[in-house]
Amino acid sequence: MSSGNAYKLSSIGDDENENGSPVKPERNLLAAVLARSICDAFGTAHCERHIVRSARQWLFGKLEPKIPFSFAWVALNLDLDPIELQKTLHMYEGNPEDIQDRLALLK
Repeated sequence: MSSGNAYKLSSIGDDENENGSPVKPERNLLAAVLARSICDAFGTAHCERHIVRSARQWLFGKLEPKIPFSFAWVALNLDLDPIELQKTLHMYEGNPEDIQDRLALLK
Protein backbone atom coordinates (compact mmCIF):
# COMPACT_ATOMS: atom_id res chain seq x y z
CA MET A 1 0.00 0.00 0.00
CA SER A 2 1.37 3.42 -0.83
CA SER A 3 2.35 5.79 1.95
CA GLY A 4 0.10 8.44 0.40
CA ASN A 5 -3.09 6.51 1.14
CA ALA A 6 -5.28 9.07 2.91
CA TYR A 7 -7.89 6.44 3.63
CA LYS A 8 -5.79 4.44 6.08
CA LEU A 9 -7.05 4.53 9.64
CA SER A 10 -5.05 6.65 12.04
CA SER A 11 -3.24 5.13 14.99
CA ILE A 12 -4.56 7.66 17.49
CA GLY A 13 -5.04 6.19 20.94
CA ASP A 14 -2.83 3.14 20.45
CA ASP A 15 -2.07 1.31 23.66
CA GLU A 16 0.10 -1.73 24.11
CA ASN A 17 -1.01 -5.26 24.91
CA GLU A 18 0.90 -7.67 27.14
CA ASN A 19 3.23 -8.59 24.25
CA GLY A 20 4.31 -4.98 23.83
CA SER A 21 2.66 -4.62 20.41
CA PRO A 22 0.20 -1.79 19.81
CA VAL A 23 -3.48 -2.51 20.35
CA LYS A 24 -5.58 -0.88 17.68
CA PRO A 25 -9.29 -0.97 18.51
CA GLU A 26 -10.14 0.38 15.05
CA ARG A 27 -8.31 -2.54 13.44
CA ASN A 28 -10.09 -5.01 15.73
CA LEU A 29 -13.42 -3.49 14.71
CA LEU A 30 -12.63 -3.84 11.01
CA ALA A 31 -11.48 -7.42 11.53
CA ALA A 32 -14.78 -8.14 13.29
CA VAL A 33 -16.76 -6.60 10.41
CA LEU A 34 -14.90 -8.75 7.89
CA ALA A 35 -15.23 -11.89 10.02
CA ARG A 36 -18.97 -11.33 10.53
CA SER A 37 -19.55 -10.88 6.81
CA ILE A 38 -17.65 -14.09 6.02
CA CYS A 39 -19.60 -15.98 8.69
CA ASP A 40 -22.89 -14.59 7.37
CA ALA A 41 -21.98 -15.45 3.77
CA PHE A 42 -20.61 -18.94 4.36
CA GLY A 43 -21.58 -20.06 7.86
CA THR A 44 -23.84 -22.94 8.70
CA ALA A 45 -25.90 -20.95 11.19
CA HIS A 46 -29.40 -20.25 9.97
CA CYS A 47 -29.44 -16.70 8.59
CA GLU A 48 -32.20 -14.94 6.78
CA ARG A 49 -31.66 -14.90 3.03
CA HIS A 50 -31.28 -11.13 2.89
CA ILE A 51 -28.42 -11.27 5.42
CA VAL A 52 -26.57 -13.91 3.40
CA ARG A 53 -27.24 -12.00 0.17
CA SER A 54 -26.11 -8.70 1.70
CA ALA A 55 -22.90 -10.25 3.06
CA ARG A 56 -22.10 -11.82 -0.31
CA GLN A 57 -22.80 -8.55 -2.14
CA TRP A 58 -20.45 -6.72 0.22
CA LEU A 59 -17.73 -9.37 -0.12
CA PHE A 60 -17.96 -9.84 -3.89
CA GLY A 61 -19.14 -6.45 -5.11
CA LYS A 62 -17.17 -3.90 -7.04
CA LEU A 63 -13.89 -3.03 -5.33
CA GLU A 64 -14.01 0.58 -4.21
CA PRO A 65 -11.03 1.21 -1.94
CA LYS A 66 -11.75 4.92 -1.52
CA ILE A 67 -15.19 4.36 0.00
CA PRO A 68 -14.91 4.00 3.78
CA PHE A 69 -16.14 0.65 5.09
CA SER A 70 -16.39 -0.89 1.64
CA PHE A 71 -14.93 -4.40 1.40
CA ALA A 72 -11.80 -3.14 -0.38
CA TRP A 73 -11.28 -0.31 2.12
CA VAL A 74 -11.63 -2.68 5.07
CA ALA A 75 -9.26 -5.21 3.49
CA LEU A 76 -6.63 -2.57 2.78
CA ASN A 77 -6.86 -1.22 6.33
CA LEU A 78 -6.23 -4.77 7.54
CA ASP A 79 -3.18 -5.00 5.23
CA LEU A 80 -4.95 -7.56 3.03
CA ASP A 81 -5.13 -7.58 -0.74
CA PRO A 82 -8.86 -7.27 -1.55
CA ILE A 83 -8.47 -8.90 -4.99
CA GLU A 84 -6.67 -11.95 -3.58
CA LEU A 85 -9.10 -12.17 -0.66
CA GLN A 86 -12.06 -12.14 -3.06
CA LYS A 87 -10.40 -14.88 -5.15
CA THR A 88 -9.85 -17.00 -2.05
CA LEU A 89 -13.43 -16.53 -0.87
CA HIS A 90 -14.75 -17.40 -4.34
CA MET A 91 -12.94 -20.74 -4.08
CA TYR A 92 -15.04 -21.56 -1.02
CA GLU A 93 -18.36 -20.91 -2.77
CA GLY A 94 -18.25 -24.33 -4.42
CA ASN A 95 -16.88 -26.06 -1.32
CA PRO A 96 -18.62 -24.62 1.74
CA GLU A 97 -17.38 -27.53 3.91
CA ASP A 98 -13.78 -26.42 3.38
CA ILE A 99 -14.38 -23.07 5.03
CA GLN A 100 -16.11 -24.37 8.16
CA ASP A 101 -12.84 -25.13 10.01
CA ARG A 102 -11.52 -21.70 9.15
CA LEU A 103 -14.76 -20.03 10.24
CA ALA A 104 -14.41 -21.66 13.65
CA LEU A 105 -11.21 -19.64 14.10
CA LEU A 106 -13.13 -16.39 13.60
CA LYS A 107 -15.56 -17.01 16.45
